Amino acid sequence: MHTSLLGIFLDFQGLKFYQTNKDVKVGSFVAVETEHGTFLSKVEKVRPATDQEQGRKDFLTLFPPILRVATFQDLDFLKTSGLKEKNILAESQRQADSLKLEMKMLSAHLDCDENKVLITFTADGRVDFRELVRILSGLFRLRIELRQIGPRDQARSIGGIGACGLPLCCTTFLKTFDGISISMAKNQLLAINIPKLSGACGKLMCCLKFEDACYTELRPTYPKMGEKIHYKKKDYTVTGINVLTDTITLNDGSSYENVNREQLERMRKGLEKSTEPIVFKDINSGVNLSGLGINDTNKRIAKIKESEERRMENLSRQNNGGKRDRRDNRNNNQRNDRNSRNNDRRRQNRPFSYSQNKESGFIPVSQIADKEVLSIKGHVKKEGDDKK
Repeated sequence: MHTSLLGIFLDFQGLKFYQTNKDVKVGSFVAVETEHGTFLSKVEKVRPATDQEQGRKDFLTLFPPILRVATFQDLDFLKTSGLKEKNILAESQRQADSLKLEMKMLSAHLDCDENKVLITFTADGRVDFRELVRILSGLFRLRIELRQIGPRDQARSIGGIGACGLPLCCTTFLKTFDGISISMAKNQLLAINIPKLSGACGKLMCCLKFEDACYTELRPTYPKMGEKIHYKKKDYTVTGINVLTDTITLNDGSSYENVNREQLERMRKGLEKSTEPIVFKDINSGVNLSGLGINDTNKRIAKIKESEERRMENLSRQNNGGKRDRRDNRNNNQRNDRNSRNNDRRRQNRPFSYSQNKESGFIPVSQIADKEVLSIKGHVKKEGDDKK
């Protein structure tokens, strides 16, 4: 059977993919096993496993199978667990404050198979919470596991929008946090402005490492900043480099000029530069922002096109149906007009029946024998008429 990968989000481990052979849709609830226990969660994403992924030896390790699709008992557990988790979280914060522990409780998760609860918290340093665990175990009659998470895990737990306008990488596809250094920003020729280079967590943005390997490979093929080049009795200085667009900015003291690596090499040799203008590259061409591979992106684009074609076909069909309806109405109107004219002709040719108009007292002109009664004579007013 075809293997599907389900994206399950848990705030203490982020988005992780599990495999299944069952037909599971987005929005369904499944039970998954983690290093901290068994938990129920909603399916955020569904995609088929690629042949390359299934061919890996560590496929089962990277994508562990789900335990089960949520049963009626699991759904009943979800309805009641939310309120319990809120009460546990509030009481844990109160007990920590009473013990004067500088801890900020973030979330509580009840294990659906065991009498256990996982509580995540943040703190500036290490905290001795053994007394707190003993108190909470006695209050809730549960096994308590307290897990301290850092600012990056806290940002992943809360979520948000990055400076790029997209959801945070740690809440979508980033599963592990790697070390980020300021040298990566220098390697990419970014201005060393810590607030602008920091993410929602207050640490250096994880995306600085995404392109670091590419810059490390390409930077040796570009000149160094400040390098001097003598060309046609002018001294040029390299003042800017853009690896993505393959442009180098030169300054001769009075103006700036953009060249590419090929033109710069010809300038070094004293040859004429190419007269062809620089064509800036589309830096977003072919970039996949989904984290699922370019093949999946192409499939989704094809689905969008197919949906648009179906919509246009439906509109065309509706328009044709409307034309047929208007044509039928026009034919019906013409038929009604012909019937009306025929009925008028029949009435005119039909002989009059006095019995039909007897009650109304109407007599047609054709049946009046004495036609003189129809003549109208004008009355001439005389002088004595008024006195009479």
